[in-house]
Amino acid sequence: MMRLRARRVPAALAAGVLLWLGGRLPAFAAAGPTISVGAAPSLKTGSPEVVLIEVSDFQCPYCGQSAREVLPRLEEKLVRPGKVEVIFLNLPLPTHPNAFQAAEAAMCAGYQKKFWEMHHLLFANQQALAPAQLPGYAEKLGLDAAAFQKCLSDGQPAGEIRREMRLAEELGIAATPIYLLGRRVPGSDKIQVVETVRGVRPYEELEKKLNLLLDVK
Repeated sequence: MMRLRARRVPAALAAGVLLWLGGRLPAFAAAGPTISVGAAPSLKTGSPEVVLIEVSDFQCPYCGQSAREVLPRLEEKLVRPGKVEVIFLNLPLPTHPNAFQAAEAAMCAGYQKKFWEMHHLLFANQQALAPAQLPGYAEKLGLDAAAFQKCLSDGQPAGEIRREMRLAEELGIAATPIYLLGRRVPGSDKIQVVETVRGVRPYEELEKKLNLLLDVK
């Protein structure tokens, strides 16, 4: 797990972490904070209630491992059937010099409806994320090259990325990858967090936790 800096997890978040009681979930009312995800990129089929938020850094090797090994199975087994929504939140760490502009590149691709394609491409090429290499990925995805370059040059996504970084800081998140499991508040951009999962985890572990959430009505 890549860390931003050491800090104490706020009591509000700690209180929201899911407690396991005899293998059963506690009442949903005992869940953690409700957060606004704004217009963060979303991967879903239909309108699932259960949400997994991926807090990640494109230059973090552990994030890359999880994106390549865990996310495709999650998409196949839970996202495509309409059971779970995946949301991406950016947390480019200061120790990774290319992470912020890589995040901008993904968001700029998102403005052309290709966020997740760029997400997969960047994580597949983590050793080649220098700013001069990013336009090549846009070309590979068939994006409007001029619009993509203008988006990067103008820093159009920077404000949203910094908002997501502040949100992560408010939640006491100082490392990547982190997964926040929860439920969408109907008709809003808000997610009620139920559990925080830190670091790379086997797909089977995440699937089990998500299925437990799906079982709670």
